[in-house]
Amino acid sequence: MNAPLRISIALCTLLIIAQGLSLAGIVFRGNHDFVYNIIGNTVFWVVYSVFAYIYRIRINYYIQVAVVIAIIGDGFLGFFLNLYVLSPTYDRVQHIFSTYAISLFLYSIVTFFMKKTIEIQWIRFVIVAALGMAAGSLYEIIEFAADTIMKPQILNQPSLQDTDLDLISNTIGAIIAGIHSMRQSFSYQRK
Repeated sequence: MNAPLRISIALCTLLIIAQGLSLAGIVFRGNHDFVYNIIGNTVFWVVYSVFAYIYRIRINYYIQVAVVIAIIGDGFLGFFLNLYVLSPTYDRVQHIFSTYAISLFLYSIVTFFMKKTIEIQWIRFVIVAALGMAAGSLYEIIEFAADTIMKPQILNQPSLQDTDLDLISNTIGAIIAGIHSMRQSFSYQRK
């Protein structure tokens, strides 16, 4: 078994265990509101891992670990340990870090399929930051739709101020990712 496959299996196993504990914990507490969030994020990563294996997509390990940490931070820390409710600061930090990770992840996917790296640093910054801000905005729309359709006990977006602070946090994370991408290209690898 090659190293990328071993790492992918290890990350999926870690994620499934953490998310499984999160699911069991919130269901045991009687709160089923965020089951779909946890399942959706887990399915996203497992599906990506399968496609990465089939199409030999090689994303920088740092980025893969960052995305898995962001997913676990959302499910285990945010929902299971209830940090979203207990700490308004945690929500900000989670948005910044998740957007940072997903910005670099999306950039890596885009450059993989383009089969080239963006060499000009300021253009790379703009693309990474734009991908992150777009992903963050889409996530806010998904949260709004989930609140509207599923009517959870604890809303994803309890107020316009929360949504605005989430968007600001997403922008900060995307800009940090853009700056990081100027220092390290995270170029595509096809093997």
